[in-house]
Amino acid sequence: MIQTANLKIGFIGWNPFQLLHVKKVIEALPGSCFILEQRADYLDEFDNSLLTNPSVPVLVWPRATIDALDGIFDIIVCQVPFSKIQNFTKSRIAMMQYGYAKEVHNYGAWRSFSSLSLAYGDYAARKLSHFGPALPVGNSRYDDWASTEFHESAKRDHFSGLDPSRKTILYAPTWGDLSSIEEFSGAVFDLSEKYNVVLKMHHNTALLESGRVGKISNPKIKYFGANADLMELLSIADLAISDYSGAIFDALFAQKPVVLLDMDLTKVMGKKIDVHSLEYEQRDAIGMRVSRPDMLLDTVDAAFEQEAQLIAKAAPLRKDLFNDSPGATQRIVQALQDLGTGLHEPSQIQSYVRSEIIELYKAKAKITSLTKKIETLEAAAKYAANANAKVSAKTSVMKPAAAAKKIRKI
Repeated sequence: MIQTANLKIGFIGWNPFQLLHVKKVIEALPGSCFILEQRADYLDEFDNSLLTNPSVPVLVWPRATIDALDGIFDIIVCQVPFSKIQNFTKSRIAMMQYGYAKEVHNYGAWRSFSSLSLAYGDYAARKLSHFGPALPVGNSRYDDWASTEFHESAKRDHFSGLDPSRKTILYAPTWGDLSSIEEFSGAVFDLSEKYNVVLKMHHNTALLESGRVGKISNPKIKYFGANADLMELLSIADLAISDYSGAIFDALFAQKPVVLLDMDLTKVMGKKIDVHSLEYEQRDAIGMRVSRPDMLLDTVDAAFEQEAQLIAKAAPLRKDLFNDSPGATQRIVQALQDLGTGLHEPSQIQSYVRSEIIELYKAKAKITSLTKKIETLEAAAKYAANANAKVSAKTSVMKPAAAAKKIRKI
């Protein structure tokens, strides 16, 4: 059993959102740090202020050797599966909920790796408890929401350039196939004729969708990238617009009216989203819906007019989703310390499931490795075949003088 003061806890992630998400907890846990799993050139996407904050030490570690950290830390805290997670046998793995959207992934079998799941509220804790111990501790990022200084600071940092006589709209689209950018961004930009419009780019759009970044740059709006804190932007916003992003639920917590952009999900249903996903199943409880870009302005106007009714309608869902009592950061710290000292063991059945998931991930890793080797060999064989064909073609073509000489011999 490890003494609480000697616990070594690493919070792992690979993008700015994940660092911002655990920042307050690291600050409250002396000796802990953020492990930046180095992928491609994603390090360049981090603001320097995030990487040089003395209260939040950052350890940059190559993705290929991430499992070398097993045993160096007593607890590894992740938000999503990290590279070679199946190889960790000495460090205990805890998981912090990072959002409510996309339940197909959020409550997938990978959760079985966790010795403890830290959930926003009762709803998530119920679902996560199938895979292992889960506690409805709340979200540390919400701790500042009741602070006057937080809101004053957000206004100082982000409201400049906006018209104080107008209401402010925050547009926070998701990424990938569920994003509304192509279909609705033009209509969102047009709202700037009547409202202040602020756009928060999804962190994965910044890292993985360079082609989309240009589509959401517009002089009519105020633009924020992956390093901006969504809660600070919600602080200056009067209404939120989104599609199927987890930002919907941050707005729900902040008790802002929400306008939801409906899209055709025929091709993506069952992949990232399904009929059980909150952003689909509870859509009418979350906010006001619109399915046509030309109806967006009227829907936004109506949402402002019915603001109190929309917030009241969402209240029962909000209560189930969030433990909003003060002190989420300290509850998370206590839960991790308890885990480090031997509390929170998986049940018999949960441990069996975890063993199977570990073997499955190891098998998938071997298959991936073999597939890459086969692809390399196939590429080498194709190159050699093409090279041989070129050589054969050159040697089979007889020069005119040689051909004439051969004919004379005949």
